[in-house]
Amino acid sequence: MKKSIFGYNNKRDGSLFLLCWIAYTSTYICRLNFSAIIPELTSLNIMSESRIATISSVFFVCYGVGQLFSGIIGDKLNTRIMVFSGVLISSVCNILIFFFHSFESILVLWAFNGIVQSLVWTPILKIASVEYDPVSRDKFGINMSTTVPIGTVLSYALSLVTLLFLEWNYVFLVCGSVVGISAIIWFVGTAKLKLKKQEKAKNDTPQSSVGALKILKICLTSGVVLMLIPIMVQGTLKDSVTQWTPEFFSSQFNSSTTFSLALTMVLPIVNVTGAFIAKRINKKINNELKTSVVFFLIAVAFLLLLRVFAGKSAILSLICMAGVTNCMFAINVMLITIVPLHFSKHGIVSTVGGILNATAYMGCAATNLVAGKILDNTGNWNTLFIFWIALGVIAAAVSLTASFIWKKNRD
Repeated sequence: MKKSIFGYNNKRDGSLFLLCWIAYTSTYICRLNFSAIIPELTSLNIMSESRIATISSVFFVCYGVGQLFSGIIGDKLNTRIMVFSGVLISSVCNILIFFFHSFESILVLWAFNGIVQSLVWTPILKIASVEYDPVSRDKFGINMSTTVPIGTVLSYALSLVTLLFLEWNYVFLVCGSVVGISAIIWFVGTAKLKLKKQEKAKNDTPQSSVGALKILKICLTSGVVLMLIPIMVQGTLKDSVTQWTPEFFSSQFNSSTTFSLALTMVLPIVNVTGAFIAKRINKKINNELKTSVVFFLIAVAFLLLLRVFAGKSAILSLICMAGVTNCMFAINVMLITIVPLHFSKHGIVSTVGGILNATAYMGCAATNLVAGKILDNTGNWNTLFIFWIALGVIAAAVSLTASFIWKKNRD
């Protein structure tokens, strides 16, 4: 059969990938727009760093806990409706913040935004596991990884343009409206494709016979439990560094909010390469955990350099931050996307994906609170960098240990 769009075997597979890509990319638009307005909130004395960190952490907690539930139900329920509900309600939450933007209102709506966004990723993993053959699944996983950097760029770009002309609360109205359109595209597009293979797979998958004890045993023997520590750290360094970057440039180099956002947009542009570099290295190493060790060590080196350049050179600081987030993005693809797909034979791709993604965001929630307290109480970025360096070293050591268990059980 002739290859069609995006290198898939037929037009339907390519179209399905595109719809999944649009849906998941849109979630980042309505997730990182809050990070984009942080310098505005602090410069106008609307919120303190600790309150901002509280809102961010509540999102991460709700998103993380939601991943556990969505992972389990994603292996059993209609994934098309789950994804549609998550994207659409996230849009509504953002639009409501435009009207109700007190600290308490944003806290509640951002928490709910985290809950509904958790309905999107694990069902998409399930779709990949039942709609594509093993080779196409890997291609799907790597290609889907571009949603994160591109979604980040789109979120910051929409926020930046909005802030040039309007007040900060309009950012939520603009982003929410764009994501609402994405929800409609998903609903209409997938209705035409019908996802026939998935409907049939409901009865064929071994998931129905896999109980909680069996899942726990699989996670223990495969090394998944040990993976939770490096996954927490990569979640922290990927999302926390990205979130605090605009504030870093604003406070350390007296940059305006819009200029800080423009600089921050460099990070996701660079991060697009992370997945493909990781794929190439992993092809030689053939072990997602050992590949992660390599990237954790490189990230630690960049963090050490960041301590030297912080407050002295905006360009070199940006390069270091881009290096850190690029490494974390590569690890994210290995541990959050590729590892769960190895569990297709057990029929628990969505469940494992939910557990791993939940761990990443709950870890980020906890450490993000620490970051907020450090900056609020001391204003010392150097202390925060030391904290991140320590996390990177621990993650590298645990990843190396887990890699030997994973090597025996991954295939």
